[in-house]
Amino acid sequence: MPVVRCPGERVKVVVAEDGLLGGVDVGTTHVKVGLFDRWGGCVAAVRRETPRELPALVAVVSDALGECAARAGRGPEAIGIAGMAETGVPLDSSGRPLSPMLWWNDPRGAEEAARLGRDAVALYALTGRWADAKAPLAKWLWLRAQAPEVLRAMRWWASVPDALAYELTGVLRTHPTLAARTLAYDVRRGCYDEDLLALAGLSADRLPPVVSAVEPVGGLAAAIPGVAPGVPVVVAGHDHAVGSWAAGVRRPGDVADSLGTAEAVMVPARERPDPRTGLALGVTADPSLDGTGTVLVGGLPTSGAMLDWLLDLLSPPTGDDPAHSRPGERRDYTALPGLLAGVPLPTGIVVEPYLRGRVAPAPDRDRRVAVSGVGSGHGAGDLLAAAVEGTCLHVRWMLDELTAVTGTAPERLAVFGGQVRIPLWMRVKAAVSPVPVEVVRSDDAVCAGAALIAGQAGGSLHDVPVLPREPMPSDPALQAAYLPQYERFLTRATAHDTPEAGTQKHTRSCSTEQEHQ
Repeated sequence: MPVVRCPGERVKVVVAEDGLLGGVDVGTTHVKVGLFDRWGGCVAAVRRETPRELPALVAVVSDALGECAARAGRGPEAIGIAGMAETGVPLDSSGRPLSPMLWWNDPRGAEEAARLGRDAVALYALTGRWADAKAPLAKWLWLRAQAPEVLRAMRWWASVPDALAYELTGVLRTHPTLAARTLAYDVRRGCYDEDLLALAGLSADRLPPVVSAVEPVGGLAAAIPGVAPGVPVVVAGHDHAVGSWAAGVRRPGDVADSLGTAEAVMVPARERPDPRTGLALGVTADPSLDGTGTVLVGGLPTSGAMLDWLLDLLSPPTGDDPAHSRPGERRDYTALPGLLAGVPLPTGIVVEPYLRGRVAPAPDRDRRVAVSGVGSGHGAGDLLAAAVEGTCLHVRWMLDELTAVTGTAPERLAVFGGQVRIPLWMRVKAAVSPVPVEVVRSDDAVCAGAALIAGQAGGSLHDVPVLPREPMPSDPALQAAYLPQYERFLTRATAHDTPEAGTQKHTRSCSTEQEHQ
């Protein structure tokens, strides 16, 4: 691997003009692995279901990297890893997993999180988030109470990207956007908080050291056919943050929408919000990928999951024993284009897409799916299209609230993720968006972004190329037709708010931390 040593600077990877870069994106449902050129063009890609245990995940990623190298005829010159943050695994002193991976959507830790949340304002001021069961700190507290032998034997906790990089290099490191999701990281000082860790009987030396997104963790030590030993491996960061950066959303005024099983709206801000405002809106205040600012993130946990759920209900069983099939085994995505074809828009059906409660911009953990306007003339395709409308209308609501609280006026919305491949979804997204929509044209923006970040190892994130974006054509008639449906959606979504939401959702003041104190 050619490198350039600059006086007073760390070693920088120099990628050959025709060199390839490897990207890995570990998602809730799928692992995406690819080789890309220096501008993010995909040369080879593999998509696999995400395993539930670390050894299987390492095997899947290693095999996929080898397969991509075989297809491309050569291996990558650097490898970047991104993925979900809260999912992780306890490792013993030899680096072996002490349990299956503990997933962000695992409800264990809910009681512990409730106790942590008693001083929610102070916790948010410190960490930029509130206590919930998906936070690793809640899982550590659960382990302390329910499986103390695991916590005692745990030498390291590693989020999924960290653990994968460790298995490939033998070196354990993490990125601030991943560390911040532990609920034990002080976003103001940029370090773990010893008092929060002490609640679980832990200390900072049992968590991975934090490095920047362009600082290599180490050289590849695992044997992967077609991939040279010693290739730099980089922990690029949290998947949403990596995709957003690759999409060119890097400063206040830029906005990104990351679609997947869950959906996230990301709005760079000049300063952190008042903790009470952040809590009221149900948004997190994350470190920016380059560490120079804050990104407000509003989430819809059941975006793609809403469509998956409906497809599970509507698709005929495919197994021999449908009564014992698992969610997803009956799902028939090949039927989706036919079901959506010819559905008139707007559907006139209002869907609130809350399978597991609502997070932002008006938190309500008890909110559930609600459907109105369905008649005998509607079919399965209409209901699926209405679910798409519901997610898009909810994201429009989040976008309105987040841009208001940050005082920004975005010029366009960069959209990336799996749903960009569904034409009806993008048509609705463009029609309900308050600003023009630009679709990131990449098979996987997070995977490509991780690769491009690895290509700048030892250098600067600001030299990472921006992936191509294609403007969605506007349809003024459709935009006008959706305005009444948006008003109907807001009326229903804001009706009967719980005290948790109450008057919070329209709190739009944003102050510095000093003003709050």
